[in-house]
Amino acid sequence: SLAFTCLAVFVVFVPAILAGCNAYITAIVTCLYTIAMTLALVSGPSKKSVCAALGCAGGVMVAGILSVIMDHLMKLTGYLDEETLYVSLLNETNPIDLKAIIFAAIVIGAMGATMDVAMDITSALFEIKQKVPDISFWHLVQSGFTIGRDIMGTMANTLILAFAGGSVSMLVLDYAYDLPWLQIINSNNIGIAIMQGLSGSFGIVLAVPVTVLL
Repeated sequence: SLAFTCLAVFVVFVPAILAGCNAYITAIVTCLYTIAMTLALVSGPSKKSVCAALGCAGGVMVAGILSVIMDHLMKLTGYLDEETLYVSLLNETNPIDLKAIIFAAIVIGAMGATMDVAMDITSALFEIKQKVPDISFWHLVQSGFTIGRDIMGTMANTLILAFAGGSVSMLVLDYAYDLPWLQIINSNNIGIAIMQGLSGSFGIVLAVPVTVLL
């Protein structure tokens, strides 16, 4: 599954962006393919994999919607550093949408964590149901929410820390020059890291009830 995921990103997704394809649609298709392929390979074509896939897709969809809303509210330009400037100049007649690249980064980044949460919950509930066949629906749901609450707390931290880890150098520089706090959180790099962390975390939060109920 890791090999097929890498192929999807580096052989299909990135060349499609360079070819001028819509980055929003390409990112969504890449995520849907990766979710279906990974879970089918992990647990086979079964009810378990379908439930996990739908729960994961719901969480990723929330992360994507929130990223679009936050992008509008934060009035982002998409320009972060020299690399993004170079990307915008690759095709001057049909420039690459930098905001769409941010959207793609958020949904692809959130997909891994959300898939982990959805599969963990689904696998645990199917195991409980197999060991205790006569367990009621509501008892199973309560167990699912208990499991999901524990997973959600640590996974949200993991996601936020992963995005924050990519901005450590920038944070060190900001603090070294004693910049005001408002200026720090309004910088492009920090703003997008916050946006990624919040969008992904809300995606994880919603993936829990969706997966449990399914």
